[in-house]
Amino acid sequence: MITLVRWLLARRLWQERWRTLLTLLGVALGVSVFVSIRLASFSALSSFAETVDAVTGRANLQVQSTSDGFDEALYARLVRWPGVVAAAPIVQVSALAKPGGPIPGGALEFDARGAYTENLMLLGLDPLVEAPFLRYDPATAAQVGAKGGGDPAASMRSALRLLAQPNTVAITRTLANRLRLRLDDTLTVLSSGIPTPLVIAQVIQSEELQQAMGGNVALLDVATAQEVFHRSGRLDRVDLIVAPQDRDRVRRELQQAMPVEVAVDLPQTRTRQVENMVHAFELNLTALSFIALFVSMFLIFNAVAMSVLRWRREVGILRGLGVTRSEVTALFLTEGIVLGVAGSAIGLGIGTVLARGTLHAVGQTLTDLYQVQHANTLRLDPATYGIGFGLGVLAAFLSALLPAIEAAWTPPGVTMRQGILLEAQRLPIKRLTATGVGALFLSAWVAAWTVHRHQPMGGFASAFLVILAFSLLAPGFTLTCERLVSGPAGRLGGIEGALGARYLKEAVARTSVVVASLMLAVGMMVALSIMVGSFRRTVDTWITQTIRGDLYIEPVGHRTSLGATVLPDSLIEAAGRLPGVIAVDTYRATTIRFGDRLAFVVGVDFDVQGRLGKLGFVNGADSRAVLSGALASGAVIVTESFSHRHRVKAGETIELRTPSGPARLRVAGVFYDYSTDAGAVLMDRRLFARLWKDPRTESLALYCSRGADLDSVRRAFVALAGPRRVFSITPNQALRERVLTVFDQTFRITFALQLIAVLVAVLGVVTTLTALILQRGREMGVLRATGAMVGQVRKMVLIESGLLGLIGSLLGCGAGFALALLLVHVINKQFFGWSIRMSVDPWVFVQAVVMMVVASVLAGIGPARSAAKRVAAEAMRVDA
Repeated sequence: MITLVRWLLARRLWQERWRTLLTLLGVALGVSVFVSIRLASFSALSSFAETVDAVTGRANLQVQSTSDGFDEALYARLVRWPGVVAAAPIVQVSALAKPGGPIPGGALEFDARGAYTENLMLLGLDPLVEAPFLRYDPATAAQVGAKGGGDPAASMRSALRLLAQPNTVAITRTLANRLRLRLDDTLTVLSSGIPTPLVIAQVIQSEELQQAMGGNVALLDVATAQEVFHRSGRLDRVDLIVAPQDRDRVRRELQQAMPVEVAVDLPQTRTRQVENMVHAFELNLTALSFIALFVSMFLIFNAVAMSVLRWRREVGILRGLGVTRSEVTALFLTEGIVLGVAGSAIGLGIGTVLARGTLHAVGQTLTDLYQVQHANTLRLDPATYGIGFGLGVLAAFLSALLPAIEAAWTPPGVTMRQGILLEAQRLPIKRLTATGVGALFLSAWVAAWTVHRHQPMGGFASAFLVILAFSLLAPGFTLTCERLVSGPAGRLGGIEGALGARYLKEAVARTSVVVASLMLAVGMMVALSIMVGSFRRTVDTWITQTIRGDLYIEPVGHRTSLGATVLPDSLIEAAGRLPGVIAVDTYRATTIRFGDRLAFVVGVDFDVQGRLGKLGFVNGADSRAVLSGALASGAVIVTESFSHRHRVKAGETIELRTPSGPARLRVAGVFYDYSTDAGAVLMDRRLFARLWKDPRTESLALYCSRGADLDSVRRAFVALAGPRRVFSITPNQALRERVLTVFDQTFRITFALQLIAVLVAVLGVVTTLTALILQRGREMGVLRATGAMVGQVRKMVLIESGLLGLIGSLLGCGAGFALALLLVHVINKQFFGWSIRMSVDPWVFVQAVVMMVVASVLAGIGPARSAAKRVAAEAMRVDA
């Protein structure tokens, strides 16, 4: 067997190295997409997890707020709690920062940062109690640019300076080197739009903190952090070190004794919560990546099938000399596995390169949808490489199995006669078609069951059945199309067109494979185009209905610091008195735990929303009536995703853990929202202030009178805010455009997946046409011997490739429409809880067909040249 592999396989793969390289490239692309998606998701979440671990230090228990912090008086109780070895108070805030001093305030475009380009995590801690946690060790800190940087006494003086001198900060070595900051230099952070200069007192050497947020970490004294970020008297958490044998007991006791808005958890709990929140997004990307891998299976099938064709005579001789069927099967299976192993190995490398670009898209989406800060540092995951490699090899093995069995069971007498087509063994067209139709009905049943039982994974099972069904329908559809196009092809393309169409029928077992692969690529492209287009139009309609304010105002950096943003009441009241302003709507939000998941609670002005806004409710209820009723009764409204995720309906009650204790609130309505799939609860700002004991405002919207000059209002607000604050002031139309831009960025990665799948399918066209030319080599020789010119042979092959592209794309349009129905009404709804109004643009189908026909014709140029170069005498040789 080893001799056979060396003589028949290794030598042949080298001789046909261009075909081998094309096949390897197809497999590599399929594997690389899967690997790049998994690596990007793993890196984004690992970055978050490593940041959590780094800022936790040696703490093995955490007492943390479930929303916006808790009273610092709780810290004194925790320090004295039996079993607690050490306790450290923490204020943790993310903010924008820049090296150097502040710059004058003013107004920027929406989401602009100006000079504040750094995302910085600031930890307010008490240096005097930090020693057991190993986050901050003044004895090992270096003083960049100072004499005697390794002097322990000087390091201790810097630590005391951090404690005693206001507005001082310690930064990581990584950040100091990147921004070229030295001791006593200034680092300016944005707090509620106010630039606050901090003096660098120390540079941290902790290797763990160099990794957290890519090194963008700064340490402050807890009192400084409370003052700078308006957290006076509040802590975000208290880290505890408890003896391992006492941890479970202490956790139970503390949970019973703590206020309702405080949770006692393991440090890893936050990471798990975030992973649960983004699970649907990650799973959808992974499922999409499988499409390219699935398309590459057809490529392997064609590659091994072509080997069977090219070496069928040699296989017949070997069978005549006594080589067994199992040895022939093993020989061609080995080829498939070799291609799978080599292609998968290349794919791991390509996937790693692609992951660097994918990481930015994935990370940005996590930030936009889930407010999860990330660092763009790629992390390699051995498990991802192992799974990707294994999937590639398994796909290659399964793809090679059928051609290998076909080669082994074909009688030697047939294989040694070069003119006999392998497709003489007729395909069971009727049986395959009936099975395909049955798979479609089964897919519909699974989809209905999925919606009824709320089982998200059922949507993917239904989608797989659709792909399987259309793959099984490919042979029958190919024959039907051949009958329809053979006449027009002959009239328009002459004898070349008639012959090109005829070969679709004579080699249906081979052509239906490439039709299926083209169908899959086009189907994914059409399905995603319809889904994304429908989603975009739905979001556009939602924005038009929901965003009714004329000017939206937020401090620059609000999207980073979130709950640490505070706008003074005097500014909000004065904004309402500006000329042309008729109403001001305020906004504030916080994260909560609802069940085992994170969600958002948002406070807005229900009176303003009822009079001037127009939220769209799921049951079609009047927005003004619902909001006025909720305002009068102290009820709340919830987003559609919250309703779906937690099985909450209008009229039911929910219980929220608030600083005022458990609050049971009636749900007055469920409204459409596409800002996040984590789910949100909206309540009137006055109810929010009472429950959270804090009237804080983060941002606001100005409603202006008809005909008011928005630029004048904008300038008046900037003057009112004063020169110290930096605001983002965005008109309605600009905000709508920015939201749609963020939407397009979110789905950009899906279009990259489409292009790769199409590329793999086009490679399948090349290999299939090459196989067909080999298969009918004697027929080509007869054509050339009877006077067919080189140009005619080329034209025949190009017509054939164009027809393959046409048939595959038409079948793909049908598959794409079916998949789009599943994506819009089943998969998206079950995973994200969003209702999408499906709309189909006919140009999607036209573009898909035209693109695939053109791509297929271009792919046929190489095989056409190869066919035209066939030598008649060689091709017509027949051995008796």
